[in-house]
Amino acid sequence: MKSASWPLIGLVIGAAGGWLWGWSASDYEAIDSAAGTAFLGALAGLLIGAVAYSLARRRNRGEH
Repeated sequence: MKSASWPLIGLVIGAAGGWLWGWSASDYEAIDSAAGTAFLGALAGLLIGAVAYSLARRRNRGEH
């Protein structure tokens, strides 16, 4: 898998995880909770994916 796709994969996984977390953990207005938590999960996933991409790129640059 190309490391350049890691931020996008992190974004999707974070959004899906946030949606499920918000939907299952809320009794009152679950759709609002799921949407907000999905947004925050997507941001966190994007950040984690970008850091992983940066570290992989730095590691590969050192090998050449």
